[in-house]
Amino acid sequence: MKSVPWRITIDTNPDQCNLKCIMCDTHSTYNRNRIKRQRMSPELLEGILREAIVVGVEEIIPSTMGEPLLYPYFDTFIDALTPSSTRLNLTTNGTFPVKGAKTWARLLLPITSDTKISINGISPAINEKIMNQSRTEDVLKNIETYLRIRDEVRQEKINHRPTVTLQVTFMYRNLTGIGEVIEYAIEHNIDRVKGHHLWVTHPELEKEDLRNPIHNGVWNDFISKIEPYKKRIKLENFTALSEVESVPERYNCPFLGKELWIDCSGNYNVCCAPSDKRQALGDFGRFDNVKIGDFFQMKNYRTLVENYKSQPLCRKCLLRKPE
Repeated sequence: MKSVPWRITIDTNPDQCNLKCIMCDTHSTYNRNRIKRQRMSPELLEGILREAIVVGVEEIIPSTMGEPLLYPYFDTFIDALTPSSTRLNLTTNGTFPVKGAKTWARLLLPITSDTKISINGISPAINEKIMNQSRTEDVLKNIETYLRIRDEVRQEKINHRPTVTLQVTFMYRNLTGIGEVIEYAIEHNIDRVKGHHLWVTHPELEKEDLRNPIHNGVWNDFISKIEPYKKRIKLENFTALSEVESVPERYNCPFLGKELWIDCSGNYNVCCAPSDKRQALGDFGRFDNVKIGDFFQMKNYRTLVENYKSQPLCRKCLLRKPE
């Protein structure tokens, strides 16, 4: 286990988003019991970034809930990271609100390691039924603007090669759309397509889960069909589903002992599972009473690292990795 996290995710503004993606645990139209959360104060963010840079954190991820570019103090990230070697790893919905794609690209690409742009189909008929309130044609134009500036930054900064990823959620209704996203990514020289299976955060989504027995074999058939694409672009998490439900010992958590999450109030979290489920793993303190550099040495955290495979949440986690 590392002595400090190599990457920290900071939930600056989980309650701010301009879309209502159906799979979102916060902003989905299926969410009828929404709990409102505050925005992180700029003072708290400044303190976290300052300490993270000092202890040698390699990457910072701004909020993965909500749209991070709507955070009114986002320039705090830019001001703190620009003179440092710590990189920004951004996930955005592709609308590039407030400043527009061109201006954001000029500000972000010099300090990013990767920009993940969420999209669930190239066809508006597919994408907009999942990412409600998105305008797919505008998002595609934004992506192409961002890619053009990515290439300019790579030429300007020889030792800095920021990447761009298209990120999809694996669902039954967008299975054909995922293939279109891969083809688009290849055509436009995008670095990677990353996906993950659906967290069923609302009962209405159960039929969309490709691991649901009603879709038996559908996902694995799709994986077989796209196998030739793997020679042309990096595809992450595009692997066949195992018939074995339980998690064998050869699987490990990709986060424990490596990464850290800090919510909008300054509370520490140990992974990116939905917040209502993650609470079962324990209480790990706050930024104002536990230093980032000391977190991995806490007794209750070390106990979790040693025994997480006995946790029901961990045994069902979609993000576990083979050894």
